Amino acid sequence: MSLALAAAIAGSLAFVGRVFGWLTIAGSATAALVGTVVLAGAGFLGAALLGMFFVSGSLLTKLSARADQERLNRQTGGRTPRQVLANGGWAVAGAMVASVSDLGWPILAGSLAAAQADTWATEIGAYSRKPTKLITSWQNVPPGTSGGITTLGTLGGAMGAVTAAVVTTMSGGTPLVAEAALLGGLAGMTVDSVVGATLQAKYACASCGQTGEDRVHSCGRRAKRLSGWEWIDNDTVNFIATGVGAAIATAVWAFR
Repeated sequence: MSLALAAAIAGSLAFVGRVFGWLTIAGSATAALVGTVVLAGAGFLGAALLGMFFVSGSLLTKLSARADQERLNRQTGGRTPRQVLANGGWAVAGAMVASVSDLGWPILAGSLAAAQADTWATEIGAYSRKPTKLITSWQNVPPGTSGGITTLGTLGGAMGAVTAAVVTTMSGGTPLVAEAALLGGLAGMTVDSVVGATLQAKYACASCGQTGEDRVHSCGRRAKRLSGWEWIDNDTVNFIATGVGAAIATAVWAFR
């Protein structure tokens, strides 16, 4: 795909994302750049995978947020540049490699499958009526806790990975790349939960005592870190998880 056509398509999608509130202004500019590189380097396959992740993830996020007023109140007007890069950074790398080597296809497909699986798991899991369990200890935790999983969310995430594999096949990817995407997606989703439970920073508000993932609580008071590494937030976890998805997919592709 020519650079001009890629930029036109990516820019149009980013504009639509901004109109619907899925992206901030800066986020839409970043998404346009990410999309341009992915489409120019990976053509129709890249467009299909990136489009499926972006549209399905954005719709699910909006729907599940409306079903949960507390989460809706935390919405900040869409994905920021950091969030866009956390989910799409490895796809950019894969597309660039794919323009010169087949090695780029599993990197691209595995990373986006992991991003889609994690997003679907989170948003579909928000509808679960069953207790949320911490993946590392199986203790009950509040819904939305990093590292918390539900049966419904896990099934939703698996559906996300399967859908990414199907889209890969339908868009011209080989069966091996589709299989690699599926396994990379499942691995990335699992790693996201484990890293979120163990390494992601958790904070407690010094004023009201409520715990969460933000350094500054919604009441405006700076929170105290309880556990995890301060530099690892949700965006960092997503970047790690999509990287693992890319790595596992590449290993499957290389050694099958």
